[in-house]
Parts: sequence; structure tokens; C-alpha cells
Amino acid sequence: MKRIRLISLLSVIVIALSLLGACGNESASKSESDNKKVELQIATWANEKEAKEFDEIINKLNKESDNYELKQLVIPQDYYTKIQTMIAGNTAPDLMWLAQEYIPAYAENGAVMDITNQLNNQDEIDMSDYFDGSLDTAKWEGKTYGLPWIGQPYVVYYNKTLFEKNNVDEPKENWTWDAFHEIAKKLTKDGVYGFANTGSLPSAVLAWGEGGDLVSKDGKPAANAPATVKGLEKYYEISSDKSSTMPYEEANSLGVEQGFVNGEIAMMVGGANDDVEKKVKEAGGNFEVGMAVMPAGSKEQKTFNWTASTLVSSQTKNKDVAFEALVDITNAMFDWKVPAPVRSKADKIAEINPYKEYALDIIKKSMDISRGFNNLPQQNELGGKQWETLDSPIITNNNGKGNLDVQKVADETQEAFESILGK
Repeated sequence: MKRIRLISLLSVIVIALSLLGACGNESASKSESDNKKVELQIATWANEKEAKEFDEIINKLNKESDNYELKQLVIPQDYYTKIQTMIAGNTAPDLMWLAQEYIPAYAENGAVMDITNQLNNQDEIDMSDYFDGSLDTAKWEGKTYGLPWIGQPYVVYYNKTLFEKNNVDEPKENWTWDAFHEIAKKLTKDGVYGFANTGSLPSAVLAWGEGGDLVSKDGKPAANAPATVKGLEKYYEISSDKSSTMPYEEANSLGVEQGFVNGEIAMMVGGANDDVEKKVKEAGGNFEVGMAVMPAGSKEQKTFNWTASTLVSSQTKNKDVAFEALVDITNAMFDWKVPAPVRSKADKIAEINPYKEYALDIIKKSMDISRGFNNLPQQNELGGKQWETLDSPIITNNNGKGNLDVQKVADETQEAFESILGK
């Protein structure tokens, strides 16, 4: 959204005179002041490589813009603590990255701008192009606060060579969690486990598959609803079965991704843009990697979507220019981070990351069925309690003791959620 300044004839004359040596002319000084770009700071959690890549993006935007000069503030550690300290001290950056779970709290506290009206009055980004599962995470109480720049669905990576060796059919697009479990059993032999999970597979995905949820769309706790418990019981069934799944302690010590790269784990869950294929190749390329959509429950086929957005601080002194920069940044990032959260960029995934070319259709399908959590301002507290009372007991098989009562831990989680939310 570049704005072209119209220079009046008088201004042209003044500039010409200044070039001829008319220094100190008051009108010339005013013109220079008017044309000065607004400096905007954008906070990121980028690592060293990403920070350099992002600098290239904003440097290009700076050259093209008449209105702003972007500077990246890289905060690779304790990002949210430092951002919150800056907000409290009234020194917040003009723009900032936020993961989906933080957006409701920042919106509720007035730390970020409601950009709903501005988005309705711009045409640089087609908002209908966004996948719902990505854009919904940037909203709070019906208003939009940010623009997502990545929408990464979770998928199942699998060792195609092991499937072939064991005469196991590769996953179909409409496979179920029961089919997943049976396949994992067939692949668990000769020092290899069919599956491993230390938390990369969210328990909510199996609840969604049964039509349940941990927190409903209207913000009410639903951890012990019958449909949710049905999904959680399937989650426990798979997690605790040593004939299909590597025990938590061993998987946690080894690292699930490392175990997969080593050929010790046949299937794992990860983000569609994770460097799994690259790491397998760098380790010797001893097997071919496959990718499958997340299995379906008895009601729905859903997967989790990891998203992050760029937002404008409510403390910025240049709201209009900051919004202009936000739109420009977002458009540029659609061609940087994959998968982009918009449909029109889906076919560019292979161009941006050639390692993913083989799985283009799987990634597109996964984007279609992806969604985020029903995030609330208390999301981090809810997530911590969920791990403590629900996910950890299930994944660790009751801390190795077995015989976990899923209904009981679901009830305890429901009670904890109600206490946190005051409901």
C-alpha cells in the first residue's frame, strides 16, 4: 500500500532553487521535513538465520516506501517477558510478532490495535483468501487484531521404507485413528516403534475428531464433555500401548524427531514445514520420508494449526503508517514462510521449500482441515494446567504406573479450567 506524494509546482521550484545553492531557504527545509520517513520498530523472535532473511525483506520494503523505515528488534530469548516489560514501560515496539495463544490477552489488555475497520478499507490483502483456521486465531470477540503470516498444519511424517519392508499399506487420506493405531502395531518390531509422542500431537486433535473440545467456541470449559473424553480415551489408548508406541521416558530422552531420523520411530507428528526431510538426507538419507494428513475421529478430521501474526502496538505514534507497514510486511512474508496462511500461495510451497514438493497435496489438504485452539486471555494458564492434570498423565501413562482413569483426570481438568475462568 504505497502512497505517492503529489509535489506541487511551488515545491518543485523550491527544490530546484535549493539545488542551485539557495541553502537556508525556509520552504526547502519544510519540504525535507515533510518527506522524512517515519521510523518503525518491529519486534521478532527470529533466530540468527531468520533475522538476516527478515532484514532482507524489510530492507526491500524500506526502499519501496515513501512513508516508513522499518527496523527489526530481535529478541531471541524471553521474548514475551521482554515485550510485556516494554509495554509496561510505554516503550513498546510499533509492530510485534505474537503466537496465536497470546493474542486474546494482548487484545483484552489494550496492548494492540483493533484493525478491523482498516482491513475493511484496504484492498492490498484479500481477507477472503485466508484459511479460516489461520485468520480466526488473530481475532478476539469478533474483532481482528493481527495478520497471520504463517499457518502451519500438523501432519504425520512416516518412514516409507519401513512401510514397504513390512508390507504395510501407506496411509490413505481418510484414514482413522484406529487405522493409525493398527499400523503402528505392525511397524513395532526389530527395535523400531511405530509411533512416539512427547506432546507434539495435541490431545485436542483427538477430542476434535469426536466432536469435542477442551474449551468450547464460546469460551466455556468442556474438558469432561462426553465427546471430549471419548477422544482423550483414544489418545490414552495409543499413548500407553507399548506394542505400538515408544514409552514416554525413552522417547523424551531420545527425542522424537531424532528417533525418526535415526529410523527408530516409524511415524511422528510435526509441523508441515519442519525440516524433517532435510535432516533425514543430511543423516545419510537411509530411507524415504512420506507425509500424511492427520487421521480422523468418528465425527471429524481435524488437525492443529500453528499460527503467528504481526500486530500493531496501541502505543505507536504513527497508527496509519504502522498499519500500512503491517500490510506490506504481511504480503512480503507470504512468499517467505511456508505454508502461507492464504489459499493463493499454496502452489508456491514447493518453490519456496523444494523439500516439500512431494507433499504439496497433503499440505493443502491439511490446511483445509486445520484450526487453532479457542484461545482465551487466560490461555497460557489454561495450557499449563492442561499439561499438568491431563496431557502429561496421559502421555506418560500415569507417570509409568498405568491404569489411568481418563474420566477422572478430565474431571479434574474441567474443575481447574472453571476455577481459572471463574465459570
